[in-house]
Amino acid sequence: MPRLRLPENLRARLKEPLGELIPGPPEKSLRRLRQILDSEKIPKIVCVGDFVTRLLSDSSIGFDLAIVDNKVMRQEAGGHSIRSKQVFHVVNPAGTLEVSAWAAIGEALKAQRALLVVDGEEDLLTLPAIMLAPCGSLVLYGQPREGMIAVRVDKSKKSEIESLISEMIRE
Repeated sequence: MPRLRLPENLRARLKEPLGELIPGPPEKSLRRLRQILDSEKIPKIVCVGDFVTRLLSDSSIGFDLAIVDNKVMRQEAGGHSIRSKQVFHVVNPAGTLEVSAWAAIGEALKAQRALLVVDGEEDLLTLPAIMLAPCGSLVLYGQPREGMIAVRVDKSKKSEIESLISEMIRE
C-alpha cells in the first residue's frame, strides 16, 4: 500500500476543523495559543502548513515538528528560514497520503525541532501527525481566512482520525 487517496465524499468533512478553531488575525490567535500553552503540559507541538509554521517561528513559540510545502493557499510562499535541527524531505501529491511521508513524520517526531519539507501538498499530513503524536500533544494547522486550528491529541481524536483514514482509497 504505497498511498491512500482522499475520496470526494470526505473532502467536505475534512474542511471542517478537527479541533478548536482559534479565530482572528495572527496576533489574536497567538494570544489564545499562548494561553493554551501556559495552562497545559504539551509534550509535542506539531505545525502543519507554512503560514502557521512561520507564525510560530516568528513569534518564538517552539515546535517539535513543522510540516511545510513552501506554499500558502496553494501559492508559492518562497523559502523561509525556519530554524530546525533536522530536515526531512518527502513527496506527497495533493489529495494523497504517501506511506513514505507517514513514516517520515514518525521519524521526525523522534527528533527535536524537525522540519519536514513536502514536495507536493502537506494538508492531509495533518492526519498522520495526529495519529503519530503522543497523547497530550497539540497539532496546529491553518483554517484559511478564519484562523488556526488546535487539535489536542488524545485516544478519542486518534480514533476519529483512524476512522477517517479507513474511508480513504488504498492504491
